[in-house]
Amino acid sequence: MNYTSKPSHSFNEVIYPANWLSLLEQYAQDASYVLIDGVIVYASKLGIELLRAKNLNEITGMRWASFLQFSHPNQLKTHLQAGASVLPQAIAEFCQLKTRDSHLLDVEVRLHSFPVQRNTAYVLRVRHLQTQPIAKSLHVRAPREFATANSLSHEALHHEKEILEMIALDNPLTQILQDVCDRMERLLDNASVCAIMLYDDERQKLKLAAAPSMEAEFLNEIDQIEIGLNQWSCGPAIQSGKIKIVDNISKSDLWSKHKHTPVRYGYQSCWSVPIKTAFNTLLGTVDIYHRALRVPSVDEQTLIMDAMHVIALAIDKKNMEHSLATSEDRYRSVVNNLTEGIMVIAPGGQILTCNPSAQRILKISSVEAAGRRHRYFSRIFREDGSEIKIGDDPASVVFRTGEAISNLSIGLQLHDQSVVWLLVNVQPIHSQHHQNKNEAVLISFTDTTEIRETERQLQYIATHDALTGLPNRHQLQQRLSYALSHSYNQKVAVIFLDLDRFKNVNDTAGHAAGDGLLCDVAKRLSSCIRATDMLARLGGDEFVIVVEEFTTAQHLKELAERILTKMREPFVIDENQYHLGTSIGISVFPHDGEDGPTLLRCADSAMYLAKELGRNNYQFFTSELMIRAQHRYALERNLRRALVEDEFLLYYQAKINLETQKIVGAEALIRWQMEDMAIVAPNEFIPFAEEIGLIVPIGRWVLAQAARHAQQWRNEYGFDFKISVNISPKQFQDPNLPSFIKEVLDDTGLDAQALQLEITEGLLMVEADHLSSVFNAIKDLGVSISLDDFGTGFSSLSYLQRFPIDNLKIDRSFIREIPENQDSVVLTKAIIAMSSALGMTVTAEGVENLEQMDFLRDAGCQEMQGFYFSKPISVEAFSALLQKNLQA
Repeated sequence: MNYTSKPSHSFNEVIYPANWLSLLEQYAQDASYVLIDGVIVYASKLGIELLRAKNLNEITGMRWASFLQFSHPNQLKTHLQAGASVLPQAIAEFCQLKTRDSHLLDVEVRLHSFPVQRNTAYVLRVRHLQTQPIAKSLHVRAPREFATANSLSHEALHHEKEILEMIALDNPLTQILQDVCDRMERLLDNASVCAIMLYDDERQKLKLAAAPSMEAEFLNEIDQIEIGLNQWSCGPAIQSGKIKIVDNISKSDLWSKHKHTPVRYGYQSCWSVPIKTAFNTLLGTVDIYHRALRVPSVDEQTLIMDAMHVIALAIDKKNMEHSLATSEDRYRSVVNNLTEGIMVIAPGGQILTCNPSAQRILKISSVEAAGRRHRYFSRIFREDGSEIKIGDDPASVVFRTGEAISNLSIGLQLHDQSVVWLLVNVQPIHSQHHQNKNEAVLISFTDTTEIRETERQLQYIATHDALTGLPNRHQLQQRLSYALSHSYNQKVAVIFLDLDRFKNVNDTAGHAAGDGLLCDVAKRLSSCIRATDMLARLGGDEFVIVVEEFTTAQHLKELAERILTKMREPFVIDENQYHLGTSIGISVFPHDGEDGPTLLRCADSAMYLAKELGRNNYQFFTSELMIRAQHRYALERNLRRALVEDEFLLYYQAKINLETQKIVGAEALIRWQMEDMAIVAPNEFIPFAEEIGLIVPIGRWVLAQAARHAQQWRNEYGFDFKISVNISPKQFQDPNLPSFIKEVLDDTGLDAQALQLEITEGLLMVEADHLSSVFNAIKDLGVSISLDDFGTGFSSLSYLQRFPIDNLKIDRSFIREIPENQDSVVLTKAIIAMSSALGMTVTAEGVENLEQMDFLRDAGCQEMQGFYFSKPISVEAFSALLQKNLQA
């Protein structure tokens, strides 16, 4: 027989309808086979070549099962096996074709049928996937009256399952997106044309990714679309993150600039749906164009949204794999850059497929070795530590209920006894034959172990002193409040300790020696107390002990004597001996006070009495100490006078850009110049001013003066100088703060972007609703907000999500031990990386040497301030420093 694919004349006339050859000739680009009773009776030239035969005679009579291999049950295989019914529309599947020389080829197969006498003839269209998938060229649609809602839903579910399988099998993203477009066009109206645009974050444009049915000329028009209004329908959809439905392009405001382009090609309406990940990251848009004026039905909207989620999964997975392959080191340095694993599990627990990220997270060497899902971990548990039994695990629950599970946090103990924490999403994959039966579940999960560990470390920092590891002021206040509320008429004592002559150690031996001595003090004090007592460090050389469950004052006296005896022993630092004393003040609940702050003040007063009585002794709080209240009254009177008589002044400490070494701003720091007295540092009067309510007017004075000086320097030196002003919690609670800021900006002419307010983490612990309104009002003005001393207060990642923070200031306690202390290095890098990922700038304070500056610049920190460049100086001195720096 000659090399030909044309059948005999009699065969054509007897077996087939008259137009069967012209039907096949429409699809000459595909390999075609005609089957009767399951065997080949005819093949096109490409069909003969694809099976690697020389002529039709070599393959005539071959059964379909001898050259088509399906990896799972499907609708196409079922029809071929049955072989008795005419299909209402084409069926498509991916499978493998086995050639006559036993090679396996990945192919896409479309099955069509038509009646032949009393039998059914099947036409197989086959395309090798190394070329391109079949589009919708031979789509045979049944009359509309037969296209019921049930069949549309069934085909939509079938489409979703196939795409998920393509994702799990790691098919190329281009192929997946092209196939999504093709299938959506088949499910929607015939006049629908689908395009998928991907968001290029770097270029801020939408780039065409798939549009298999669009005219080539039109494809050139829609590539590289800007983001924003009047940029087709997809530009506003990405900008707003919302669906844009345009039923008439020619009359839509969104299309005012570009309406002539689609109308020229006959497109009258367009629907654009933003593609979002589970974490609301925008990836692109799905755009449906129509040649008629219309809006989507409810079913069509559901179909498009389902397709959007599948597309998002495919794109997100590809992005994740690309990120892992090209930048694993960079990923590990960013705390909240999450990695997603994907796994498909069968009803019996068998792992059908598992991507490389899942294998890495779960330490699976191979899917075959892991087998069923319970073989790669020894225990699964909830957030509270309670164990989840097999059968109640997320995958089993979804198999049983058919309902998806989203954002479930679970822990897994792997076989090497390590524990990973995962944020899990489980999606059922429905059977194409039975709507209520799940063929498998798709599990996507993110490894949150690192971010949880970082949050645990930040939580530790928030409640413990960085130097000694003792509880800090915040934890002391919590413990004291709890002890008083659960005292049940029992006594609670507060012992306030201050080291005598500690300043001499810092002055003579340096701060490093002083830090070592404080650590030794903490150890000695810890050895003096019971396990039920609490020892905390307030800061500097101040310590506090909370004593519960004692009966008489004799217990407190013995404890104080024990401390004094222990502290009399010399301290040895760098082979030098130092002798310190300890002044101790004691207050007792409920005699001396009924709340924590009062007891601390009373113990503090008693401690100062001990110092006045010669140091190195202890004193109980007595009524005589109330005389100290007179001093507080005098201090308050002097503070009020200072406001009226303008005794306050501002010092400025420069902020330096680490790359350019140029001054970019400064922090305004208040000082008090009383008549005929030395300058009073802020730590000596600001806490008291805040306590008595004078901090609001003082803070207003600081803000107005700082803004005036900043505008003066901006005008004089002509650069974008930014001034930072500290705002206390009480100032932030002032409802008139935003209006006062606006008034200052208007009066001084200072640009709002040149003003930054510095707040502390303690502020963020008050009522969130009130904070949000103040934050929003300040941000509306254009003023930025910096979080000062980050890592030393009640640090929480949730604050960084809930509040619009622009800048983080790394506390000097971290910088001080860089680069010698590895813990400080790791935590500082984590804070910088986290800030960068959240779009925040970072300022390091307390920089005192070149090594610290070089480390911070290499770690990605933008700004610094500290004695290495300049200490806080007067207005005049700062003006001179600014001029010198700018001329350098």
